[in-house]
Amino acid sequence: MVIRPRKNLAIKAAIHLTPQYAGHLQELQKGKGQSFPDQEIVNIQNNLGKYVLMYDDERKIGRALLLTLFGEEGFKELSDDLETATEAERQEWLDDIANPESNDLAEAFNAIEIPSTPEEWQLAREAGDKLPEEERKRLEKQGAYFWCFSFSSFFNTLSLMVHGARLTTLVPKAIAGDDDAFLKAIQIDRMLLLHYPYFRDRKFKAQYERDTDFLSQISYRESNSPIRGRIHYPALYMLFGILDSFMWLNDLKHKEILDICDQAGLDRYQNRIEDVGYLTKRLSEYRKWQKTGGVSMHSN
Repeated sequence: MVIRPRKNLAIKAAIHLTPQYAGHLQELQKGKGQSFPDQEIVNIQNNLGKYVLMYDDERKIGRALLLTLFGEEGFKELSDDLETATEAERQEWLDDIANPESNDLAEAFNAIEIPSTPEEWQLAREAGDKLPEEERKRLEKQGAYFWCFSFSSFFNTLSLMVHGARLTTLVPKAIAGDDDAFLKAIQIDRMLLLHYPYFRDRKFKAQYERDTDFLSQISYRESNSPIRGRIHYPALYMLFGILDSFMWLNDLKHKEILDICDQAGLDRYQNRIEDVGYLTKRLSEYRKWQKTGGVSMHSN
């Protein structure tokens, strides 16, 4: 069972993640074979492709985040404490770390610096090489957890936007034999076909049995962008998707969502959310867009 984060934490996360995720979404709209504009990040995704194994359980994505923030030792201590905790006690713990008077989470996130140029990536590698081996290995592990969380949470949110269902819902259905869920899942994250055993085996089975119809459907999903229509408001839709993934989108007042848009730096005029009335229209369009499987209501 997924524990819904406190409203304050969900809003903070949406404000923080929207600009980053919107950039990835814009790359997808260009129809490229990769989701991230930075080749260094693409290389990291390829090297850590087994992050897709987290899609069979939503809790694994949260675990990757906690490992990023607290490290392996801190996570072990936390796990021991929460092992026997009730659901109410776990919710209380989540609320405590999301306390607006505490800056622990913000400080942990701010400590993670992502290079933005080839020169910065090279300097980061050189700095890492100079560290003592034990410290370097610790930071490499922390970095791997961070990227596994980043990739899985982004595609999980994208799936909710496009299909109205998370990858953590589609992947278990696919493994249970639902080929429609299989196709929807690989449309969102093609790394599944490379790094998830069931998905590799299912494609091989279709090849062995010469199931040309299913293979053509796989080929279509592989060769086309997850976004099959143009989205005029990618940052706005991603913000909706993030709030949706935290199970708060339906419970927030539209005035509150408009305020979140302002804090996330979304231009009201460019996103056609000049007031609450316009925001309500955009939300309605977003929900209709989800039902069409990602065919934009604004596609040309």
